[in-house]
Amino acid sequence: MATRAFGYVTLADDVLEVLSDFEHFGVPAYNERMTEISGPFILGLDDTDLYGHDHRALRAAIRAEDLPMLAERTLSIARRHVRASAGRLDVVRELADPTIDEVIGAYFGTPGPDGGVQVRWARDIFAHIFLNVGASAAVRERALAAADQMRPHLDAQIAARRDELKEGHRVPDDVLARLLRDPPREGGLRDIAVRHNLIGLIAGWIPTASKAFACAVDEILRRPPVLERVRRAAREGDHETMWRCLLEALRFQPQTWALLRTCVGDHTVAAGTRRATRFRAGSRVLVATQSAMFDSRRVADPRSYRVDRPLEDYLHFGHGLHACFGREINRVHLPAMATALFEGPPVTRADTGRGLQYDGAYPASLPVQFAPGPV
Repeated sequence: MATRAFGYVTLADDVLEVLSDFEHFGVPAYNERMTEISGPFILGLDDTDLYGHDHRALRAAIRAEDLPMLAERTLSIARRHVRASAGRLDVVRELADPTIDEVIGAYFGTPGPDGGVQVRWARDIFAHIFLNVGASAAVRERALAAADQMRPHLDAQIAARRDELKEGHRVPDDVLARLLRDPPREGGLRDIAVRHNLIGLIAGWIPTASKAFACAVDEILRRPPVLERVRRAAREGDHETMWRCLLEALRFQPQTWALLRTCVGDHTVAAGTRRATRFRAGSRVLVATQSAMFDSRRVADPRSYRVDRPLEDYLHFGHGLHACFGREINRVHLPAMATALFEGPPVTRADTGRGLQYDGAYPASLPVQFAPGPV
């Protein structure tokens, strides 16, 4: 469906076509807001030289060989939070948010201030850049206020690390150090671009990973047979099965059900078919990824919960040029937190019986309790 100003696609083939076609469907709206927050960041850039340059620099610093370390660190931190729970735990506030914040802060080399401040910054900034479809002035003001605090915080960390490197001090082998060791003349980023991209990564990472984990846990708790399978995977350290269980839970309760694109040049989607639709340049296009994951033309038995699906059936992390930069890290983040949560005594919703509670676009609370006695 399309009007002059707005349209949407819901079928899997059409969703994949739009997300793959960065020549006709871009993200200029994201770029405008990111530039307002700090400056250009890869998720707001179309297929330009700047995108290619920054993407290569970030990929050189965020490495596949880090994944085992990140899995171990996430599991250790998550276990610490679970052990401190005294029989009751809020999955959002006491597990997902602090675990992801601490892991990312250490890995990037940019820990936030105490008290969950960086989590709040990230949520406020992400809400404006990616979720503020109605251009709410209040959402924008919160994001700008968060950015006003986050920019000097990161600038100070970048400057301090730069000084340490110049003076020959030993520093952690984190993402910040790797970025600063890579000189701009050899393809690295200038300090201001390091800040732009770190703000974008942190703001994009913490809220989405936390929400994905909370949504998946909430869905698993609705399905006793799945819960048993998850508990078994946790006890056996079977991270692949755990990942599959989480992916399928997210298909039913995703962290995002659609992505937004802007048509940058008149274009027909599904050309040559009966559903061919012409999108006008400048129109906004809602790309319904959850609907695509339930499209029986492409997804087998879509209403059933199955962990044997091809990974290509899942669109939780997008597709194409702007697929989630941290997809592989989420592949270790989320199973590690789930292992910490489910490897011990049986987990049920807390006695309030409430499911996942929201504060605007973000999960605010998911209270659970652990059965007393032996596992």
